Amino acid sequence: MNDLHRRNPCRLPVLLMIAVSTVIGLSVLWEFKLEGWVMHWLALPYDADFEDAERWRFVLTSTGFSLISLIVPTILLRRLIANAQSSFRRLKQAQAQTETLATYDSLSGLVNRRIFMNMVRNQLGLRRPAAVMLIDLDHFKAVNDQHGHAAGDLVLFEIARRLESIADDNGGVAVRLGGDEFCLLFLNFKHQTELCQIAEAVVVQLSAPLSSAVEPSALGATIGISRSWTDAQEASALLHCADTAMYRGKKSGRSTFNFYDSEYERQRRAQADLELSLKRAVEEDEIVPYFQPIVALPSQEVVGFEVLARWLKPDGSTSTPAEFIPVLERLGLIPVMTRSLIRQACRAANRWDDRLRLSMNVSATMVTDVLFPDQLLNQLREEHFAFHRFEVEITEEALVGNLDAAQRNLSKLHDHGITVALDDFGIGYSSLYHLTRLSIDKIKIDRSFFEPGQTDHLPMVEAILGMARSLKMQVTAEGVEEFHLPHLPSWLANSGCNYAQGYLYGRPKPASSLFCYTHSSFVQQAC
Repeated sequence: MNDLHRRNPCRLPVLLMIAVSTVIGLSVLWEFKLEGWVMHWLALPYDADFEDAERWRFVLTSTGFSLISLIVPTILLRRLIANAQSSFRRLKQAQAQTETLATYDSLSGLVNRRIFMNMVRNQLGLRRPAAVMLIDLDHFKAVNDQHGHAAGDLVLFEIARRLESIADDNGGVAVRLGGDEFCLLFLNFKHQTELCQIAEAVVVQLSAPLSSAVEPSALGATIGISRSWTDAQEASALLHCADTAMYRGKKSGRSTFNFYDSEYERQRRAQADLELSLKRAVEEDEIVPYFQPIVALPSQEVVGFEVLARWLKPDGSTSTPAEFIPVLERLGLIPVMTRSLIRQACRAANRWDDRLRLSMNVSATMVTDVLFPDQLLNQLREEHFAFHRFEVEITEEALVGNLDAAQRNLSKLHDHGITVALDDFGIGYSSLYHLTRLSIDKIKIDRSFFEPGQTDHLPMVEAILGMARSLKMQVTAEGVEEFHLPHLPSWLANSGCNYAQGYLYGRPKPASSLFCYTHSSFVQQAC
């Protein structure tokens, strides 16, 4: 059958000669031998005295008709053979192309991910060493965005050629895993020093200007390295180790290389678990408000509370904001958490004396968000919490971002009766210009001015109090503690400070512990 797919111009004539020869042979045999036997066997009359000329005429006639009858089948057969040959060639080409696609990446021409994984599995199955050097291009997205995907494909092709050259020089295999991720696979033992040299060469060569870009440009490469003899004995695990090492390089500044470190992966997994737990904590209101009293001076009556976040973990422990706020900021969950705290705090405060106020810190991102004022006002309406009982604290960080947006939003809140306080005053970027432009009602002097032994800061505090009086702003002193007794509280009151806050007056507590604060006067012994 395979012979039909080979080119042979003599094949059809030979078949015709065989057919004609067969017809002639059978005609002669019939006329001169078989006809008499058959007629005799059938007991039919038969005249055996025919002339030989008549017999040969019959042979020639039969042969002629046979030749004529073979013309159309011969033409059809020729076409069928030609079609079969063409189809077979196309099939072989498709098969070759399929095998190529199954083995090599169509864009770069490098070994693809499937074959790479098979090579690693086979190597590890034979208990032979393998080293994986995972390479991720830095800033490749900018090439696609600025010059288009066609230019990006050219860049990938040139990168592939450079990696192929490095692989050939060092007895490795260059692989394209997909996108802008490549790999160098070494199926023999290599010392760490040698792998470092190869990785440095990759970083240098891939950081060199690219001729294939629309304009001369340089990318970069971040590399993660894993080794079967130290890190993993399974193909996917070995690749995962290299990916973890590469991710570490991305976090530390790019255009570098790192070997897999199990301790770093443990920390990374712990961080991932923390992020997952925090997402759940925000969704399920595990982050709850704690309330720290704010007292009026000189009476030291409790006039309100600052709302502080605490994470009540399922294991019964409690985390402070320093442990989870940076993670929530990175995850973009601060607004969701803030709205949850406002809801919980307002529902708790609605059971207290109507004269008690709530004060809450709001992130710089929220302060400059055009939707923030309406969202806050609507939420307070939904919770039936009076606007004049709520105080928004902003940090000085909000003033150096989008000052115009902050001014518009704070003015809107101020117009609705919400108090605006500037938190941690004195340690940031605030200026008199900012204070006069923004709708600031109150400033909170940072606790660092009242640290033990820092009496030289008191003249500065006195200056801040004088400035606040001039601007008709109220002042809260933060961080007042027991060691400040008996002088600081009275000194603050005599100097014109309106409010104080700190451990002297109470530590942050959950709403369930604040039954004693429903009275207008602060009774320290009861709490």
